[in-house]
Amino acid sequence: MLSHLTRRLSHHSLITIVTVAAAFVLVACQTEEETSVAEIANRPAEPVVAENAADSTGLSLSEEEQTLEPPEGSEIAPMSVAPGDDLAFQELSWDDLLPADFDFNTLREKIDLQSYEIYDLTDEDPEAQRLYSDLQSVMADVPMVEALDGVDARIPGFLVPLEMAADEVREFFLVPYYGACIHSPPPPANQIVHVVLDEPVAFDNMFEPYWAKGTIDVIKTDTDIGTAGYRLNVASISPYE
Repeated sequence: MLSHLTRRLSHHSLITIVTVAAAFVLVACQTEEETSVAEIANRPAEPVVAENAADSTGLSLSEEEQTLEPPEGSEIAPMSVAPGDDLAFQELSWDDLLPADFDFNTLREKIDLQSYEIYDLTDEDPEAQRLYSDLQSVMADVPMVEALDGVDARIPGFLVPLEMAADEVREFFLVPYYGACIHSPPPPANQIVHVVLDEPVAFDNMFEPYWAKGTIDVIKTDTDIGTAGYRLNVASISPYE
């Protein structure tokens, strides 16, 4: 594409050179009379100065108008605009919560799947419960991004309530996809954020994503449904838009 653009520019440059050269040839062929007429026709117009024009702009103003002028050397201070509330929070994606060398495939290698008859298991089978427990242990034992400790951040995700009163929620897990931790193995701990709000908020739709913002602590929180590797302190939530 660059070479094509270069060829186009070279073509246009050639046309311009040819056009300018042709103009010089035409001017050279003109008679002296024609040249002088062309020169006269192309002379720039001379500015017309009024006889009573003042020498400086300041003197052309009336005394009353001069009093309205700002003092010499003064400047208008720029407006002081407070940044929006969200600008103080670093926006993170779920990938930002994963260490650079983290590999999901290594988690699978930690489970002896050969010891299970996976395709024959049912939810009520004790072996299914043992497998689920093994999965939880593996998912909890993962590294975190220690550099995020103390960072003010906002993260989009779905809420998995840990405590609910009526239609309000105060404590929950923030997870990257709907249904995480519910009837399925939980995500790894570096993909779960534990959030405790100062005050409960109305909540009745688990399909709706939210923004959660606060100060990150790299600390684990163990529950029956999963382990969170991060926590948001002084947190608040708002609908994802």
